[in-house]
Amino acid sequence: MWPTLFTIGDAPRDIPVHTWGLMITLAFLAAAAVAQVRASRAGVDGDKLGGLYLVAFVTGLAGARLLHFTMAEPQRFFADPLMFFRFWEGGFAFYGGVLLATLCGTLYALWRGINILKLADLAAPAIMIGLALGRIGCFFAGCCHGKACPLPAGAHDILPRGFSGGALYVSANSPFLLLEYHHSVGTNDVVMYPTQIWASLLALGMFFLLSWRWRHRRYDGQVFAWLMIIYPLIRSSIELFRGDTIRGVGYLGYLSTSQLVSIPVFVAGMLLVLLRRGKGVAVVEAPDRDAQLMDEILSER
Repeated sequence: MWPTLFTIGDAPRDIPVHTWGLMITLAFLAAAAVAQVRASRAGVDGDKLGGLYLVAFVTGLAGARLLHFTMAEPQRFFADPLMFFRFWEGGFAFYGGVLLATLCGTLYALWRGINILKLADLAAPAIMIGLALGRIGCFFAGCCHGKACPLPAGAHDILPRGFSGGALYVSANSPFLLLEYHHSVGTNDVVMYPTQIWASLLALGMFFLLSWRWRHRRYDGQVFAWLMIIYPLIRSSIELFRGDTIRGVGYLGYLSTSQLVSIPVFVAGMLLVLLRRGKGVAVVEAPDRDAQLMDEILSER
């Protein structure tokens, strides 16, 4: 649709600025902003989160890259492992990024003395706002696209006349919204389901739902448990309409990589509910920075 935002310099040495990369960067910044603003109310020391954001950014990209290649393109990856570092060639799996970032974020929290469950609840809505923005990047790039779908009678393109990147069809009949790309990193010149838009809107809805649950949580870990239970159901449903087979398909006969990973994630979420239900919310006060500063001044005297 619009994979390259603009280029820096002149051909043949121009440097493209990809729309997907910009949206992923904005996704991380938005997620960090949400977590930082809510940190004190969650009983988490916001001053300890700076390093966590860096850990999440690096391990999130690495995990997304690693899961994609090991599950979807293992032969190609093991034949050329250095392709792992060629980020501009694409190949990222959301689940891989979240799983590795969660593992490394937990280790970071243990090191910094941050309550892990409170941090997880704080991170859950932030992850979803990040995903909502990230999927917009997928929409512009043309990756993570849907299966081919017949164009309903009466459908019309709502994009400006003369736009060469593709078409966005609306119709009074199901499925109401369809995409067609002419210049993308995925399939072109085929009318297909708008799975990226669905994923973005549902992630935004989950952000608001988890934010509400976070304000009314009954026990530590509840918000993150909701994420692990609800998102696999949403993701597995969207996967039924996905048409990009490069993501890895055919596991257990008909499951995609994300559907396969959704199973243990869902089970883990249910176990977290069973283990934490009724435990309550631990009261942890964020440190008073003014009081700490005064103590340091007095101690120096």
